[in-house]
Amino acid sequence: MGEFDRVTVPPPDEAATHAARGAGLGVYLRAFRARHGERPAGAGDRRPVLRPLAVLLLAGGALALPAIATRLAGPGLGIPLLLLPFGVFGRLLWHSLRTPATALPPGEYVYLYERGLVCPRRDGGARAVPWGSVTAMHQDVTRTYVNGGYTGTHYAYRLLTDEAREVTVTGFVNEESVPRPADSQIRELAQIVVDETVRRALEPAVTALEAGGRVTFGDVALDGRGIVLPSGTAPWERVRHCAWRGDGLVVVRTSGAGRWAREAKHIPDFPVFWALVKELFPDAREYRR
Repeated sequence: MGEFDRVTVPPPDEAATHAARGAGLGVYLRAFRARHGERPAGAGDRRPVLRPLAVLLLAGGALALPAIATRLAGPGLGIPLLLLPFGVFGRLLWHSLRTPATALPPGEYVYLYERGLVCPRRDGGARAVPWGSVTAMHQDVTRTYVNGGYTGTHYAYRLLTDEAREVTVTGFVNEESVPRPADSQIRELAQIVVDETVRRALEPAVTALEAGGRVTFGDVALDGRGIVLPSGTAPWERVRHCAWRGDGLVVVRTSGAGRWAREAKHIPDFPVFWALVKELFPDAREYRR
Protein backbone atom coordinates (compact mmCIF):
# COMPACT_ATOMS: atom_id res chain seq x y z
CA MET A 1 0.00 0.00 0.00
CA GLY A 2 1.49 3.33 -1.03
CA GLU A 3 1.75 6.52 1.00
CA PHE A 4 -1.24 8.05 -0.78
CA ASP A 5 -3.36 5.03 0.08
CA ARG A 6 -3.01 5.93 3.76
CA VAL A 7 -4.51 9.38 3.21
CA THR A 8 -7.84 9.55 4.99
CA VAL A 9 -10.87 11.80 4.95
CA PRO A 10 -11.01 13.80 8.20
CA PRO A 11 -14.24 13.71 10.22
CA PRO A 12 -16.59 16.71 9.93
CA ASP A 13 -15.06 19.70 11.69
CA GLU A 14 -16.85 22.53 13.45
CA ALA A 15 -17.48 24.45 10.21
CA ALA A 16 -19.02 21.43 8.47
CA THR A 17 -21.13 20.55 11.50
CA HIS A 18 -22.33 24.15 11.82
CA ALA A 19 -23.24 24.32 8.12
CA ALA A 20 -25.14 21.02 8.31
CA ARG A 21 -26.99 22.06 11.44
CA GLY A 22 -27.88 25.47 10.00
CA ALA A 23 -29.30 23.88 6.85
CA GLY A 24 -31.20 21.19 8.76
CA LEU A 25 -29.41 18.29 7.10
CA GLY A 26 -29.93 15.89 9.99
CA VAL A 27 -27.58 13.09 10.97
CA TYR A 28 -24.12 12.69 9.43
CA LEU A 29 -23.89 9.45 7.42
CA ARG A 30 -20.49 9.15 5.75
CA ALA A 31 -17.78 10.82 3.67
CA PHE A 32 -16.86 10.32 0.03
CA ARG A 33 -13.61 10.91 -1.79
CA ALA A 34 -14.81 13.26 -4.52
CA ARG A 35 -13.78 16.69 -5.70
CA HIS A 36 -16.18 19.60 -5.61
CA GLY A 37 -16.41 23.20 -6.73
CA GLU A 38 -18.85 26.08 -6.53
CA ARG A 39 -19.68 29.10 -8.67
CA PRO A 40 -22.63 31.37 -9.53
CA ALA A 41 -25.28 29.71 -11.68
CA GLY A 42 -24.72 30.32 -15.38
CA ALA A 43 -21.07 31.32 -14.99
CA GLY A 44 -18.83 30.24 -17.84
CA ASP A 45 -16.45 27.37 -17.22
CA ARG A 46 -13.30 29.49 -17.29
CA ARG A 47 -11.36 28.27 -14.26
CA PRO A 48 -9.99 25.04 -15.80
CA VAL A 49 -8.49 27.18 -18.59
CA LEU A 50 -7.34 30.21 -16.62
CA ARG A 51 -5.55 28.27 -13.90
CA PRO A 52 -3.06 26.45 -16.20
CA LEU A 53 -2.69 29.66 -18.21
CA ALA A 54 -1.72 31.60 -15.09
CA VAL A 55 0.85 28.95 -14.17
CA LEU A 56 2.35 29.07 -17.67
CA LEU A 57 2.53 32.86 -17.59
CA LEU A 58 4.26 32.83 -14.20
CA ALA A 59 6.72 30.17 -15.36
CA GLY A 60 7.42 32.09 -18.55
CA GLY A 61 7.98 35.32 -16.60
CA ALA A 62 10.31 33.57 -14.15
CA LEU A 63 12.46 32.33 -17.03
CA ALA A 64 12.24 35.47 -19.15
CA LEU A 65 13.26 37.85 -16.37
CA PRO A 66 16.78 36.36 -15.90
CA ALA A 67 17.35 36.47 -19.66
CA ILE A 68 16.38 40.14 -19.80
CA ALA A 69 18.48 40.93 -16.72
CA THR A 70 21.50 39.16 -18.22
CA ARG A 71 21.18 41.15 -21.41
CA LEU A 72 20.82 44.50 -19.64
CA ALA A 73 23.05 44.10 -16.56
CA GLY A 74 25.19 41.06 -17.26
CA PRO A 75 25.34 37.53 -15.78
CA GLY A 76 26.01 38.89 -12.29
CA LEU A 77 22.30 39.71 -11.98
CA GLY A 78 20.87 37.22 -14.45
CA ILE A 79 22.27 34.04 -12.85
CA PRO A 80 20.87 34.74 -9.34
CA LEU A 81 17.51 35.53 -10.86
CA LEU A 82 17.66 32.26 -12.81
CA LEU A 83 18.50 30.26 -9.71
CA LEU A 84 15.61 31.78 -7.76
CA PRO A 85 12.68 29.98 -9.51
CA PHE A 86 14.57 26.68 -9.52
CA GLY A 87 15.30 27.11 -5.84
CA VAL A 88 11.64 27.76 -5.07
CA PHE A 89 10.60 24.71 -7.10
CA GLY A 90 13.18 22.52 -5.36
CA ARG A 91 12.04 23.75 -1.95
CA LEU A 92 8.41 22.94 -2.71
CA LEU A 93 9.35 19.51 -4.06
CA TRP A 94 11.50 18.73 -1.01
CA HIS A 95 8.72 19.85 1.34
CA SER A 96 6.09 17.75 -0.44
CA LEU A 97 8.27 14.64 -0.28
CA ARG A 98 9.13 15.08 3.40
CA THR A 99 5.66 16.05 4.62
CA PRO A 100 3.60 12.91 5.34
CA ALA A 101 0.12 12.99 3.84
CA THR A 102 -2.34 11.91 6.49
CA ALA A 103 -5.54 13.73 5.49
CA LEU A 104 -7.06 14.88 2.23
CA PRO A 105 -7.24 18.65 1.73
CA PRO A 106 -10.65 20.38 1.57
CA GLY A 107 -12.07 20.22 -1.91
CA GLU A 108 -11.18 16.53 -2.21
CA TYR A 109 -14.04 15.07 -0.18
CA VAL A 110 -17.77 15.50 0.44
CA TYR A 111 -19.84 14.75 3.53
CA LEU A 112 -23.22 13.05 3.19
CA TYR A 113 -26.00 13.83 5.65
CA GLU A 114 -29.60 12.63 5.82
CA ARG A 115 -30.96 15.56 3.83
CA GLY A 116 -28.05 16.82 1.79
CA LEU A 117 -24.34 17.30 1.29
CA VAL A 118 -21.68 19.42 2.95
CA CYS A 119 -18.69 20.52 0.86
CA PRO A 120 -15.71 21.75 2.93
CA ARG A 121 -13.92 24.77 1.47
CA ARG A 122 -10.23 25.52 1.39
CA ASP A 123 -10.77 28.76 3.31
CA GLY A 124 -11.93 26.78 6.34
CA GLY A 125 -15.64 27.19 5.74
CA ALA A 126 -18.17 24.70 4.44
CA ARG A 127 -21.04 24.80 1.97
CA ALA A 128 -24.28 22.97 2.78
CA VAL A 129 -26.35 21.69 -0.13
CA PRO A 130 -29.78 20.51 1.08
CA TRP A 131 -31.49 18.19 -1.38
CA GLY A 132 -34.55 20.41 -1.04
CA SER A 133 -32.61 23.41 -2.41
CA VAL A 134 -31.59 21.66 -5.64
CA THR A 135 -33.67 22.87 -8.59
CA ALA A 136 -31.91 20.94 -11.38
CA MET A 137 -29.09 18.47 -11.90
CA HIS A 138 -26.81 18.08 -14.93
CA GLN A 139 -24.80 14.89 -15.26
CA ASP A 140 -21.74 14.36 -17.43
CA VAL A 141 -20.30 10.83 -17.63
CA THR A 142 -17.43 10.46 -20.10
CA ARG A 143 -15.47 7.30 -20.80
CA THR A 144 -11.94 8.03 -22.03
CA TYR A 145 -9.80 5.99 -24.38
CA VAL A 146 -6.14 6.22 -25.39
CA ASN A 147 -5.06 4.38 -28.55
CA GLY A 148 -8.30 2.43 -28.45
CA GLY A 149 -7.83 1.27 -24.86
CA TYR A 150 -10.10 2.28 -22.01
CA THR A 151 -8.35 4.44 -19.41
CA GLY A 152 -11.14 5.54 -17.09
CA THR A 153 -14.45 7.34 -16.67
CA HIS A 154 -14.93 10.94 -15.59
CA TYR A 155 -18.06 11.70 -13.58
CA ALA A 156 -19.39 15.21 -13.00
CA TYR A 157 -22.70 16.15 -11.38
CA ARG A 158 -23.67 19.83 -11.41
CA LEU A 159 -26.32 20.80 -8.87
CA LEU A 160 -28.20 24.07 -9.41
CA THR A 161 -29.66 25.47 -6.21
CA ASP A 162 -32.39 27.98 -5.43
CA GLU A 163 -29.67 30.38 -4.25
CA ALA A 164 -28.48 30.83 -7.86
CA ARG A 165 -25.36 28.76 -7.18
CA GLU A 166 -23.88 25.72 -8.89
CA VAL A 167 -22.14 23.02 -6.87
CA THR A 168 -20.33 20.35 -8.87
CA VAL A 169 -18.99 17.05 -7.56
CA THR A 170 -16.53 15.21 -9.79
CA GLY A 171 -14.23 12.24 -9.90
CA PHE A 172 -12.25 9.96 -12.22
CA VAL A 173 -12.24 6.18 -11.81
CA ASN A 174 -11.11 3.18 -13.79
CA GLU A 175 -14.15 0.93 -13.79
CA GLU A 176 -12.21 -2.06 -15.11
CA SER A 177 -9.70 -2.25 -12.26
CA VAL A 178 -10.01 -3.29 -8.63
CA PRO A 179 -10.76 -0.19 -6.53
CA ARG A 180 -7.94 1.01 -4.29
CA PRO A 181 -8.35 2.91 -1.00
CA ALA A 182 -7.04 6.05 -2.70
CA ASP A 183 -9.50 5.94 -5.62
CA SER A 184 -12.32 8.41 -6.03
CA GLN A 185 -15.67 7.30 -4.63
CA ILE A 186 -17.62 9.38 -7.10
CA ARG A 187 -19.60 6.39 -8.41
CA GLU A 188 -21.18 5.71 -5.04
CA LEU A 189 -21.88 9.42 -4.53
CA ALA A 190 -23.23 9.72 -8.08
CA GLN A 191 -25.82 7.04 -7.42
CA ILE A 192 -27.06 8.98 -4.40
CA VAL A 193 -27.26 12.20 -6.44
CA VAL A 194 -29.23 10.39 -9.17
CA ASP A 195 -31.57 8.79 -6.63
CA GLU A 196 -32.26 12.16 -5.02
CA THR A 197 -32.88 13.72 -8.43
CA VAL A 198 -35.43 11.04 -9.27
CA ARG A 199 -37.02 11.41 -5.85
CA ARG A 200 -37.37 15.17 -6.34
CA ALA A 201 -38.46 15.42 -9.95
CA LEU A 202 -40.04 12.17 -11.16
CA GLU A 203 -43.30 12.19 -9.20
CA PRO A 204 -44.19 15.83 -10.09
CA ALA A 205 -43.39 15.10 -13.73
CA VAL A 206 -45.60 12.00 -13.80
CA THR A 207 -48.40 13.91 -12.08
CA ALA A 208 -48.17 16.69 -14.68
CA LEU A 209 -48.27 14.21 -17.56
CA GLU A 210 -51.24 12.35 -16.10
CA ALA A 211 -53.08 15.67 -15.79
CA GLY A 212 -52.46 16.34 -19.50
CA GLY A 213 -49.66 18.82 -18.86
CA ARG A 214 -46.19 19.23 -20.28
CA VAL A 215 -42.79 18.71 -18.64
CA THR A 216 -39.88 20.82 -19.88
CA PHE A 217 -36.20 19.80 -19.90
CA GLY A 218 -34.22 22.69 -21.31
CA ASP A 219 -35.14 23.19 -24.98
CA VAL A 220 -37.16 19.97 -25.24
CA ALA A 221 -40.46 19.09 -23.59
CA LEU A 222 -42.56 15.95 -23.20
CA ASP A 223 -46.27 15.33 -22.89
CA GLY A 224 -48.59 12.42 -23.44
CA ARG A 225 -49.19 13.39 -27.07
CA GLY A 226 -45.66 13.90 -28.30
CA ILE A 227 -42.24 15.43 -27.95
CA VAL A 228 -41.76 19.18 -28.32
CA LEU A 229 -38.53 20.02 -30.13
CA PRO A 230 -37.15 23.44 -31.12
CA SER A 231 -38.09 22.57 -34.71
CA GLY A 232 -41.69 21.73 -33.83
CA THR A 233 -43.95 19.29 -32.04
CA ALA A 234 -43.95 15.66 -33.16
CA PRO A 235 -46.60 13.18 -31.99
CA TRP A 236 -45.12 10.01 -30.60
CA GLU A 237 -46.40 8.03 -33.58
CA ARG A 238 -44.19 10.16 -35.82
CA VAL A 239 -41.04 9.52 -33.78
CA ARG A 240 -38.92 7.09 -35.78
CA HIS A 241 -35.79 6.88 -33.65
CA CYS A 242 -34.81 7.85 -30.12
CA ALA A 243 -31.51 6.80 -28.63
CA TRP A 244 -29.04 7.63 -25.90
CA ARG A 245 -25.71 6.87 -27.54
CA GLY A 246 -22.52 5.66 -25.94
CA ASP A 247 -20.85 9.03 -26.51
CA GLY A 248 -23.49 10.74 -24.37
CA LEU A 249 -25.49 12.18 -27.26
CA VAL A 250 -29.29 11.88 -27.22
CA VAL A 251 -30.71 11.72 -30.75
CA VAL A 252 -34.37 11.98 -31.76
CA ARG A 253 -35.50 11.56 -35.37
CA THR A 254 -39.05 12.20 -36.47
CA SER A 255 -40.88 11.94 -39.76
CA GLY A 256 -41.88 15.60 -39.69
CA ALA A 257 -39.73 17.69 -37.37
CA GLY A 258 -36.39 16.26 -38.55
CA ARG A 259 -33.50 15.47 -36.22
CA TRP A 260 -32.78 16.78 -32.73
CA ALA A 261 -29.61 15.99 -30.81
CA ARG A 262 -28.27 17.13 -27.45
CA GLU A 263 -25.57 15.91 -25.12
CA ALA A 264 -27.09 14.36 -22.03
CA LYS A 265 -25.10 16.75 -19.84
CA HIS A 266 -27.07 19.68 -21.28
CA ILE A 267 -30.46 18.16 -20.42
CA PRO A 268 -31.51 19.10 -16.87
CA ASP A 269 -32.54 16.19 -14.65
CA PHE A 270 -31.54 13.76 -17.38
CA PRO A 271 -32.36 10.56 -15.42
CA VAL A 272 -35.97 11.75 -15.13
CA PHE A 273 -36.08 12.85 -18.76
CA TRP A 274 -34.84 9.48 -19.99
CA ALA A 275 -37.17 7.51 -17.71
CA LEU A 276 -40.16 9.43 -19.11
CA VAL A 277 -38.97 9.02 -22.71
CA LYS A 278 -38.74 5.24 -22.27
CA GLU A 279 -42.22 5.19 -20.77
CA LEU A 280 -43.78 7.33 -23.51
CA PHE A 281 -41.73 5.81 -26.35
CA PRO A 282 -40.99 2.14 -25.54
CA ASP A 283 -38.76 1.79 -28.62
CA ALA A 284 -36.19 4.19 -27.15
CA ARG A 285 -32.73 2.61 -27.17
CA GLU A 286 -29.74 3.00 -24.88
CA TYR A 287 -26.25 2.17 -26.10
CA ARG A 288 -23.31 1.85 -23.72
CA ARG A 289 -19.68 1.54 -24.76
